[in-house]
Amino acid sequence: MGAADEQGLENGQGWLTKAEVQEIWPQIRPSSIRAVARANNVRTSAVPSLDLTREPTYRAADVRDVAARIARGEAEVEPWQRADSDAARADVEPGPPVRQPVSWGPENVPGLILLVLIVALFLWGLTSPDNHGTGTVFVR
Repeated sequence: MGAADEQGLENGQGWLTKAEVQEIWPQIRPSSIRAVARANNVRTSAVPSLDLTREPTYRAADVRDVAARIARGEAEVEPWQRADSDAARADVEPGPPVRQPVSWGPENVPGLILLVLIVALFLWGLTSPDNHGTGTVFVR
């Protein structure tokens, strides 16, 4: 590597952010860019990108080389990492609805009344006198 190349790399030239890599690799899912880069030996910088995402920056020459290999079908890319695969489309489709947590709203008033009655009966049972075998006689 020549002195001009080293100076260009120090100034940030020749390095791409994740957003720029995503533009070059449109067929790769954004969440899989780091894994595809690692699997295809794309060099990353030790300094994170300047956009505060803490994502590494990727060597531009390596990214372009892998883009050509992806187009030829030679790159190491799992089917679920491709944005145009059936696995990726199935992952994007909505699943079953998420159950919402129980609220204390008006739809739960009957249940709350039942809960209050049960707790009141339990507490009343604890405070009432027990004349069954204790030997204590209460005068009325």
